[in-house]
Amino acid sequence: MYRFAVGYVSSVIIAVMLGLFLGRLPKVFQYVNPAVQLLRPISPMAWMPFIVLWFGIGNIPAIVIIFISAFFPVLLSTVSAVNSIDPIYMKVSKSFGIKSPQIMWKVIFPASFPQIANGIHLALGTAWVFLVAGEMTGTQSGLGYLVIDARNNLRADILFADIIIIGLIGLFLDTLLKSAEKHILKAWGGAD
Repeated sequence: MYRFAVGYVSSVIIAVMLGLFLGRLPKVFQYVNPAVQLLRPISPMAWMPFIVLWFGIGNIPAIVIIFISAFFPVLLSTVSAVNSIDPIYMKVSKSFGIKSPQIMWKVIFPASFPQIANGIHLALGTAWVFLVAGEMTGTQSGLGYLVIDARNNLRADILFADIIIIGLIGLFLDTLLKSAEKHILKAWGGAD
């Protein structure tokens, strides 16, 4: 869970910040987008030999894999969310005298949050899958390592239990994220 939390949370924070910035500057995003579209479809596991070579074996390779797997869905959903904000919000905020730095946190982020939350939610499932895959090759512990160890020792009982645990933790994380999302939307007046 430590690996997942560090990789996923850091990826979400960086991707949302960068997405808000790039969403506000569409001309800059035009230059960045080809690189993003080139890197996005590459499986995080394809980077694994380089990641292990650069960082060794341990927690960091799994954290990097999780970071990569969550980064692009959150970044692209954030940019798309910022670009789809109704222009009337900007006009009203300027009429009320909200200054440019405050517009980002008082208008743009809350208005785009539901769509950003969809990307964060999508990235959660992807990151969880790649945590297990990353632990299969880059670590000596964790659920993914346990899958490989059970397979190598022909322990179908441990393998089956591990699969159930992976699913249950994934369900728990999904439920936790939905609850946090509802809480934030309710605080901003966007949910019941």
